[in-house]
Amino acid sequence: MIPLTKEIATQSKKTEGRIDLFINSAGGYVHLLNHLVELVEIAKGNGIVVRTIVPDCAFSAGSALAITGTVGERYMGRYAEHLVHYGQIMSFESTPEQVRRYTAWKDRKFKQNLEHYNRYCEIPNLDKHILDDGFFVTAKQAIKWRMADKLMDRLDL
Repeated sequence: MIPLTKEIATQSKKTEGRIDLFINSAGGYVHLLNHLVELVEIAKGNGIVVRTIVPDCAFSAGSALAITGTVGERYMGRYAEHLVHYGQIMSFESTPEQVRRYTAWKDRKFKQNLEHYNRYCEIPNLDKHILDDGFFVTAKQAIKWRMADKLMDRLDL
């Protein structure tokens, strides 16, 4: 996170700042994802173009990060895929109070996930699809649903 934070500061000083995030991810942790999304939004708020580039897979947290790039600058490989899902939140409640607390927390995380995808793209029936841990989205479909904008063959490095 610190190198990205420093790069945001460097790129903010340029008239045409740009950061490329290559995402080839089988998933990750929501807490790290949230930190990265905040940094991407800070960068974009400072006028930096954030290109997200998915050569092969953007699964789970990788997908949620990939869609946050600058609109018009989100790329995917021709055969790349996103995996959009709720994810697994493991917990071991043993008392009624713990069940109540963790259920409320899981509900908040589910709603946050829906809000995130709805903010950046347009997946029909998202609330139903997101519960499917096998909801894979091809590059062609991702472009149609505004999860990505272009194929990588149009990427100017």
